[in-house]
Amino acid sequence: MCGLSVKPLHVRELSSLLSRFENFTASEIKEITLKSPTVIEIRLSVQDSALEFDWIDLNFELSSVNDARILENSKLAYLDMNEGLSILFEENLFAFCYGSYSSLATAKDSSFYIIAQSLKFEELPFSG
Repeated sequence: MCGLSVKPLHVRELSSLLSRFENFTASEIKEITLKSPTVIEIRLSVQDSALEFDWIDLNFELSSVNDARILENSKLAYLDMNEGLSILFEENLFAFCYGSYSSLATAKDSSFYIIAQSLKFEELPFSG
């Protein structure tokens, strides 16, 4: 992560984050980076309702990853984000997944998901 303002994502903030970015339906996943076997970073460009829908980038870092199905970066541009992303917290685990899901068990049906013990994010200037 770039280190500008990395914040752990607390469970109580999940709902407001998803609302602020409208479940990431108007977003674009720019890059997925495997930092290590248990750390995955995801960079998104999103419209921010708190900034009158200006574009910004978000960098998510999922650590202590224990299960994942990820896409190759070359396929990200073809991902239809109309379904958005789900971020769930259940059984002391975060699930970050493509589509609309409401439980950890169903999140694993997604074509792209990451299950991890920790989730951090940072807001960055829009990269274009």
